Amino acid sequence: MLMSRLKQATQRQHQEVEALMPVMQPSLSREAYARLLRQLHAVVGPLEAGLLTLPLPAPFEIDLRLKEPLLLRDLAALPDTPPVRPASPHLAGVPEALGALYVLEGATLGGQVITRHLRRRLGLTPESGSAYFHGYGPATGRMWQAFGEALDGQVALDDEARVIGGAQKTFQAFGDALCGVPA
Repeated sequence: MLMSRLKQATQRQHQEVEALMPVMQPSLSREAYARLLRQLHAVVGPLEAGLLTLPLPAPFEIDLRLKEPLLLRDLAALPDTPPVRPASPHLAGVPEALGALYVLEGATLGGQVITRHLRRRLGLTPESGSAYFHGYGPATGRMWQAFGEALDGQVALDDEARVIGGAQKTFQAFGDALCGVPA
């Protein structure tokens, strides 16, 4: 199953990126949170723009999975911070794009815990600054399952290495953006 191979192949990078995210720290301020969202937007915005240029199969429902509008809504509700230079990976085709989408969709799972923390720590709700992490809300599990089914049903065995490579490049881009490494 491709989903489990993706998880195994990216586990170390996932943990490294997660460790760079200050969002669960008790000292998190609105300013630090806004900076984090800018860093995430530096990857998500260009990455999703690239995804929209590719002929992704319909079962991936890309129009329902876009996170940039949520990030922009959150940023509008928070203190203004300087933009961060775009740091998105180059996606050579649909298999790499599906690997990138795996990373973006996987982030929605942890976002449910983060949303509760943001409400307690900063008083933020999905309507006032935590929409990105709230993602699909109660539909998150169903959306993740549908994504996994689409991935397993649409990716040929010959393309699996490219999907994994796309996921690894995407984790690297998030890590770079969170560390302030120029693209």
